[in-house]
Amino acid sequence: MNQPKSNPPQSDGLLWQQLKQGSELALGRLINRFFNPLLNYGHKFVRDEAFVKDCVQEVFIEIWNRRDHITTPDSVRAYLLSSVRKRVVREGFRQQIIRDDQPVNLENNDQFVEFSPEWTVIEGETLAETTRRIAGVLAKLTKRQREVIYLRYYQNLERDEIAAIMNVTPQSVSNLLQVAYASMRDNWMVIMALAMGWQINFFE
Repeated sequence: MNQPKSNPPQSDGLLWQQLKQGSELALGRLINRFFNPLLNYGHKFVRDEAFVKDCVQEVFIEIWNRRDHITTPDSVRAYLLSSVRKRVVREGFRQQIIRDDQPVNLENNDQFVEFSPEWTVIEGETLAETTRRIAGVLAKLTKRQREVIYLRYYQNLERDEIAAIMNVTPQSVSNLLQVAYASMRDNWMVIMALAMGWQINFFE
């Protein structure tokens, strides 16, 4: 018996256009698609899940309320990541969750690595050892180097999109990537993980 074919997922751009036309369904689908990645990214800056969740929700509320006036971005993903980054930092300062003397960036610790379910074949001591090795390598990178690697490989963004999110020039992004690659070139495990698409959480 033939199974009915499911409809392919709509593109981000198409959903954005439908949202601009007042489609609550399109808004819901964008929220469903991006809420967790945005929450994960915002949590890199402020380790307060309730606060970050409020920021992500406010971003979507603002987009909905301004749907008649907003333009369609080249990358919906990059636009949302940038919006959440700005709101988390701005509201973090305003609510004094982030202090004026506190660096607004990502913390150094060993809880960096998070693997997707597809890699559960790597178990027990092998996974633990791999996790420790990758964590150790990433810990040697600067905060901005880790952020640019995260956006490049975890979020699959291009150089210009990363530059817009981090508010730097595209050349600065290239420089950060180049230095990060140089730092990792002798660590085959991290390079292999990036190349094979492991979902690595660089900052937690």
